[in-house]
Amino acid sequence: MNEINELRLELVDRWAGVHKKSLTTLLIMICLSRRSMWSKEILEWLTTVTGWEVTQRGLHRSLQRMTELGLIEYEGVSAAKTGAERKSYTLTEFGRSVAREIRTEALSYLTRDEFTEGLKGL
Repeated sequence: MNEINELRLELVDRWAGVHKKSLTTLLIMICLSRRSMWSKEILEWLTTVTGWEVTQRGLHRSLQRMTELGLIEYEGVSAAKTGAERKSYTLTEFGRSVAREIRTEALSYLTRDEFTEGLKGL
């Protein structure tokens, strides 16, 4: 592989990593906007929607950080068959307001014709 191809792959990989890290919080809030979920359900949703490989460890770090920020909360719920206690995560009203603000302010460019036409030109 020549230097240009290596540089291209490195730049895309770096960009994708930053994009993934910054978007994960919003995606979790979107996921929880309809109903409470266990971490396994959240992980499955993220994988289905994005196609990304998300680790349990990475997801739990995100969930912990989001809980500390007040974006989500959890309650212990007994699993049906085993009775083991699991955390059921829910989006808080604060989290919902943050997600709405991200949608209307930070992501509003996604619906602009100039942006979508620019993507088509790539």
